Amino acid sequence: MTTSSFSLPRSAPSAQGVDASGVSRLLDALEASDHELHSLMVLRHGHIVAEGWWAPYAADLKHLVYSLSKTFTSAAAGLAIAEGRFGLDDRMVDHFPELVPDDVDEKYDRYLVRHALSMSSGHEQETLDRAAAAAASHGGDLLAGFFTVPPEREPGTLFCYNQPTIYGVGRLVAKTTDGGILDYLRPRLLEPLGIDEAQWMMIGDVEMAFSGLHVRTESLAKTGQLALERGRFGDTQLLPEAWVEQATSLQTENDAAHRAPGAADPIDWQQGYGFQYWMNRHGFRGDGAYGQFIIVWPEEDAVVVTTSETVDMQGLLDVLTDHLVPALSGPGVPEADAALAARLAGLRIPAPFGRGGFEGVFDVEAGEAVPGPFSSGGPVPGASSVEVVAADDGWTLRITGDDVDVTLPVGHGSWAAGTWPAPADGFDPVPFRSAAAVGVDGAWHAELRMIETPHTLLVDIEPGGIARLQWRYPPLRGDGPAGHALPSLA
Repeated sequence: MTTSSFSLPRSAPSAQGVDASGVSRLLDALEASDHELHSLMVLRHGHIVAEGWWAPYAADLKHLVYSLSKTFTSAAAGLAIAEGRFGLDDRMVDHFPELVPDDVDEKYDRYLVRHALSMSSGHEQETLDRAAAAAASHGGDLLAGFFTVPPEREPGTLFCYNQPTIYGVGRLVAKTTDGGILDYLRPRLLEPLGIDEAQWMMIGDVEMAFSGLHVRTESLAKTGQLALERGRFGDTQLLPEAWVEQATSLQTENDAAHRAPGAADPIDWQQGYGFQYWMNRHGFRGDGAYGQFIIVWPEEDAVVVTTSETVDMQGLLDVLTDHLVPALSGPGVPEADAALAARLAGLRIPAPFGRGGFEGVFDVEAGEAVPGPFSSGGPVPGASSVEVVAADDGWTLRITGDDVDVTLPVGHGSWAAGTWPAPADGFDPVPFRSAAAVGVDGAWHAELRMIETPHTLLVDIEPGGIARLQWRYPPLRGDGPAGHALPSLA
């Protein structure tokens, strides 16, 4: 399978003034850290000079990019505004009169599209949970629920990272284009970029907009290069240049003086916010939870992309900047180029390996449910029993319970490919790569990697004990693997 219908040009690092030894030192630093990278791609002067996937992650697999999805929604908004479908200074309530309650807070009269795009709705805290709770009495409509949550401040006066704001923009794109966000983006942006694999989690009939997009690493690199080139890709202006300049420059201050009292974030989350892009101390970026990054360094004519599973995003951003910016000063030598290419080709996450000889049927002790509007109980909602059966090259794992009956192959010393069944027609099964081993304590320890997301489900079973299920780092929606099934591509 090719990574896309066409690919970005590749180049040796030294040919683009990049010191491959510096990239190797980055890999050393990553190996010595707690960051688990799934992919890395470095572009210079429009060429990919370094790329690697830590097996079992691979170039042809999509990845859930969490809030990097917002940059695609921003692009859709920029195109729709250029086509005159709505304006930056339109009032959001004017486009959704059917969703606005009679007692809506009067500050929504001054809540504009630009405030939704720049996370400056006037709310002092994230409203997603409150909006979702209110939606239950408004036909299940999240945007209707949002309009019931009054802003504490005047729109445009402070920064607050707030998912329903950009969800509202996604709904606006869908409403004014008579389709979905992907329907609108495909002919205008995705197809010209050669992005043919994009799938998006839905809320009802519309894409989540603030999260949920799944694309390949190279697709992220293409959109990063598009931002670097101010909307131009090759010989074609795909996004309005003025829009990209606005989106990737400061629209809202977000330092301590421009946040609600007590709000605090790492330093690179206080450098200002554009239209769904963050300002860095160096360049700008789009980012998603657990280390999904598109980092753009205009001064170096460079783009860096990562997919990963880390909770220390500032730490990952620091290590990338500290090692790659000096490497971009070159000059580099061919010998180092070859050594780096070989190292990148051999990246892998070791599969658990130890003794075999473990079988049985075990009751489930599930971890706590992930709090939030998509929670439905534990890492695998409804799971009550786990069966482990030995196989020639590992095991077969079966998880059963209320509305759950899933069988996955689990490798011993290697990653076995399997799928979690789709919850309904029209959705794709959820891919997994799984491996396990028996530790010196006699317990069976499995890693079930939900391979097109950042997440790993851990299964730990002591002999004669119970099966403990827990995400290493929990997904931001708590409805288990089945909740991560994607609408099938038409």
